[in-house]
Amino acid sequence: MKKAIVSVGFSVLFAGFLFFDSVAQQAAPVNLLIFEETVSPSDMAAFARVQQQAVDLWKKHSFDVPVYCYSTDDNMFYWVVPVENFGSIDTVFTKSAALTKKMKEEDGFDGDKAFRDLSTSRSLVVRWSPGLSYHPSGSMNQSPDKGYVEWSFSYLKQGHEAEAAAAVKKYIDFYKKVNEPYEWDVYVATLGYETPLWIMMTRSESPEALKKQEGELYKKYSKELEEIWSELALHIRKIDNKTGWYRPDWSINTMP
Repeated sequence: MKKAIVSVGFSVLFAGFLFFDSVAQQAAPVNLLIFEETVSPSDMAAFARVQQQAVDLWKKHSFDVPVYCYSTDDNMFYWVVPVENFGSIDTVFTKSAALTKKMKEEDGFDGDKAFRDLSTSRSLVVRWSPGLSYHPSGSMNQSPDKGYVEWSFSYLKQGHEAEAAAAVKKYIDFYKKVNEPYEWDVYVATLGYETPLWIMMTRSESPEALKKQEGELYKKYSKELEEIWSELALHIRKIDNKTGWYRPDWSINTMP
């Protein structure tokens, strides 16, 4: 999990998936519908052209669903939509279907045809965990100057959620004690693939800035961090790390 929250053994990675400003300075979005899209390197240029057309039409027709876009360094895109509950997902799909029909009839843009063979996708729903997230600054929104994102997709052993949560809370207690400005968000998958799945997300101005910060933390606190990591690692089956950037150019209805 995110290099064991600056411990050892893994290169750092979520979401964004997750990571937002949609509720401004209040609370971070609680439930998130995420579409994970993978594009082959040879199709990236064509995909970018078609996707830009689609985004331009979303804006033209005032599509009123907030969409946060993130691109990873290995040709993936995360399209993140805040939702109130599972019932709200139906509303998102209903609005999307109506927009798709309007774009085809009024603009001649056939999304099914345009995106054919350009990508594959899957989806999941996650819930932000305030108890496992840590923001000593009190700010949980997507900062324009922190566009770099690392995600750690941690697949837990079945039934080990309580023990893993206890270990993460030890990290929180530790960072409170040493008063370091490191922060993260944790999202728990409520519907999707290979659950139980937790996604840890950290943000920074650049890869270099985050690497420097984490390197300094580990240099000062390696013993303590390794001890906590040894507890957490017992409850994790697999970790997938992703790095990438927030894409304001393909995001809509978001706060500046």
